Amino acid sequence: MLQTSVTVSSTPALPLESAAPPRPSLACPATKPLRERLRAMATDLVTSWRAQGMPPAAKTAGGLRREAQALVERAGGTADLIGWTMVTIVSEHWRERLAAGPAGRRLILLPDCPAAPQHEQQATPGVPRVCGPSCAIGTIWSAARESGWVVESTDRAVAAIGSLLTGQYDGILGVAKLAHLEKAFAMLPAFSLPIAAVPFDAAAGAGAAGRSCAAVQAAAALDVEWVLGLLGVAGGSAPVGDYLPLLREAAEMFSQPALGRLAERCGSPAAFGPGGDAASWPPLEATAAMAGDYLARGGKFLRPFIALAAFDAIDADRASGAERASIVGRPQVAARDAVKAAAVAIEIFHKASLIHDDIEDADTMRYGRPTLHLERGIPAAVNVGDYLLGLGYRIIATLTGAEPQTQRDLLAILSDAHVRLARGQGAELWWRDAADKRLTPREALEIYGLKTSPAFEAAVAMGIRLAGVQPAEAGAIARYALHVGTGFQVLNDLKDWCGDLENDRRAAGDLLGGRPTVMWALALERLSQEDAARLATLAREAAGAAEPAAATGAISAARELYEQADVFGRAAAIVEEERRLAAEAAATCGFGRLRDVLEFLLDLAVPERAAAQYGGVQRRGNDAP
Repeated sequence: MLQTSVTVSSTPALPLESAAPPRPSLACPATKPLRERLRAMATDLVTSWRAQGMPPAAKTAGGLRREAQALVERAGGTADLIGWTMVTIVSEHWRERLAAGPAGRRLILLPDCPAAPQHEQQATPGVPRVCGPSCAIGTIWSAARESGWVVESTDRAVAAIGSLLTGQYDGILGVAKLAHLEKAFAMLPAFSLPIAAVPFDAAAGAGAAGRSCAAVQAAAALDVEWVLGLLGVAGGSAPVGDYLPLLREAAEMFSQPALGRLAERCGSPAAFGPGGDAASWPPLEATAAMAGDYLARGGKFLRPFIALAAFDAIDADRASGAERASIVGRPQVAARDAVKAAAVAIEIFHKASLIHDDIEDADTMRYGRPTLHLERGIPAAVNVGDYLLGLGYRIIATLTGAEPQTQRDLLAILSDAHVRLARGQGAELWWRDAADKRLTPREALEIYGLKTSPAFEAAVAMGIRLAGVQPAEAGAIARYALHVGTGFQVLNDLKDWCGDLENDRRAAGDLLGGRPTVMWALALERLSQEDAARLATLAREAAGAAEPAAATGAISAARELYEQADVFGRAAAIVEEERRLAAEAAATCGFGRLRDVLEFLLDLAVPERAAAQYGGVQRRGNDAP
């Protein structure tokens, strides 16, 4: 029986069992339609409470149980679903509060993926194990970090939840077995503190060998789109659940078997190496093996998803007769295998740029592991990046199922993006090594437009072109990508001052890395000459610190100067403006389904409420004076 052990208010602890007579064991609804029906009913119930006020009885353990029991009976469920439904009612009650919470003040507790090998040691302590690049838990993990959530393993639930009571967090979302939720949430009052939980049935997901991650999650009654909705990720005109199969497909293209099949089709069966342990790699296959291993390490795989989604959207619009008359009779649509190969190519270019960027920026972590140049040395890492660039062009050059003119157009799209990316990176390196650190906000945003936007534009444009349409005919795609990429990068700058554990970014990474950011430019624009000189000194001190802890004083002083110049608020305003301009550009798209894709991507890359979360960055405990 669950009773609250901390007296916070008169409301009950999140009760999965009542003190009444014994009842059947707890269970999750076995079918997704039943789970969705119960969640919809819980949402309706909570909505009625907002309009009419929550009945006082619902705030008691027995009252909440009776509300849940009524929903279960109406849905035709059994008594063992009452506990699950009680959790769902409480979660829906706090949904809006959790989604709108400030960055760094919300905690999500994630379990290991049931399909992950349990005998393997965790790559990073406290980080849940994932089963591969298309892992559902990995998808939630990335989305949570991008949205400003702190992520912990469910194993640390009791200690982490205690932090809510001490004020470290403003809200908690737990993804856990029902039995674990009983223990971990026993101390929490259901309707007094912002807590939510997504229970799953670990026993049903057991025996995962030979089954896909999606099949294991379905058996365990874990609906990823529900978790993403509670995180506040879902939004726009299309719910995130509609795109989950395509997101999974994009990630699964980077499994070792899938890469092997692509290599065979390209006429280079050993292009991604032999796999296996590095100690067994022959010297002539080591570069290919390192490349294949790096591609499968993880990431969000947004760029291949974008290419697939853009292609599918236009193909569906053309099939339904929704296309404009001007495209009738245009080149044939490429085979879908060709689209998937091209989508892999755009991600290969992205991964190559990350390897080179990590070297140039002296970054230490990527995808929860040491960066490739730390693992294998700088010369080997440079060579792997170069190898991947060549491989990406080879995939396009050997593409089957697409017209020759389409191949030439794809090569032009990719090479243009490659050149612009190199120009942007070159401008950043030139500024970093220059004696004069003057930089205007406009110059910083132009660098961002060159560094970040081309990959978004190339992914959308390639999908459109493979569907038989010239990108310029679909709408203002280049303008859309420019504003999405720029907003995405400025938002990342704001996040940098809150830390980003995914790649072990340190607080105020622009200072420590000596990179030209719009934050720096905004500060220089308003600071006096004396304060600007002091900021430059602080940047040198922070960048020269032997350990991150030694830079905390300089970071704290720089933060005060940033606050004095209203840098955080002004950067947040830039994010909002870039989002608005991107939305305007998306509205020019003449294909309804493609417009949905563009709006969905905008919500993923630059969430509507994200800038407000980071616009008033609070002083972190590890850099307080």
